[in-house]
Amino acid sequence: MIVMYDSIIYDIHGFLISVEGPANKIFLEEYGWAKVNKELKCIDVDLEVKVYLGNSNLPTKPPGSFKGMLLPFREGEKTLWYEKGCPLLNLLRFCEAFMYWPDKALLHAGSVAKNGKAYVFTGGGNVGKTSIVLNLLRDGYEYLSDDWLLVGDGKAYSIPKPIHIFDYNLKSRDIARSALGLKRLYYTPLFKMLELGRKLAPHRYLRFAFETVKPMFRIDLRRINSRAKIADSADIVKVFYLERSDLNYVEVRDDMNAEELARRMAYVNMYEWFFFFREYYRYVYLYDVRNSRVEGRLEHDFNIFHNVFRKTKLKRVILPTSFNPVNVKVNSILDLE
Repeated sequence: MIVMYDSIIYDIHGFLISVEGPANKIFLEEYGWAKVNKELKCIDVDLEVKVYLGNSNLPTKPPGSFKGMLLPFREGEKTLWYEKGCPLLNLLRFCEAFMYWPDKALLHAGSVAKNGKAYVFTGGGNVGKTSIVLNLLRDGYEYLSDDWLLVGDGKAYSIPKPIHIFDYNLKSRDIARSALGLKRLYYTPLFKMLELGRKLAPHRYLRFAFETVKPMFRIDLRRINSRAKIADSADIVKVFYLERSDLNYVEVRDDMNAEELARRMAYVNMYEWFFFFREYYRYVYLYDVRNSRVEGRLEHDFNIFHNVFRKTKLKRVILPTSFNPVNVKVNSILDLE
């Protein structure tokens, strides 16, 4: 018996993805805002996500899964095949790594907008991007992103996915209460126990295990802030590079260089998508595939970021390790207009 699946098309600022089958469950949760609501026939999409009904074992299996994927790494391919039962979050992450715009790039950043002006907060993990964004939403700023922001030609484009809440975000009582409700009474001691285990673990692999088992929550923005508004796009006027340090005060500097920041953030992308590039080079080794777009991603992202950063004001913001941006008026500290 042949099983037929309906497809849904998502238009993510010009990058078109056609998704069929169970994968639409997580795509609707994360990218329902980009769903194309009219029927489009014979449309040329950039990526197809299809259910595999054959008997062969697909080569890319997420950790702990017997179900896998076949990734379109060969030049010109655009169909990602997956088996029913493949972990959907892993599938989504690979699809996101395949997203590509000639004149735009995804930046690891949070961002808000006001009066058509975008303020971008970038840096590595656990530096306060999400907390700053949630803080500013309470002050009437509009949401653009809290994790991944699409940038290009001086503009920031909204990626209004669910807010990804990690253990360090839950240190704010307001976030913990609005995101988890009474469940916070269970998760707060759980996180403390896992953090204690990580600190006391005698081996780095055990420490890594304690870190990776920490739950991550995907919460709708309106559940955290019912009055929050989502911006479409805005001109970038300031970019803040966030760092943590042992200082006991917030320090804002003007010593951030556009080329330096562009290079840093392009490498942050490589780090965040290491699973994707590792799998690509495994395909190169096993199947002799090549893909100039994948191999040129570092240079592509650097060029896009550099073009954006050199046209705007850059600030380096050094935050104390214990500083929680949710609990203070960050718009005055950062001199937002």
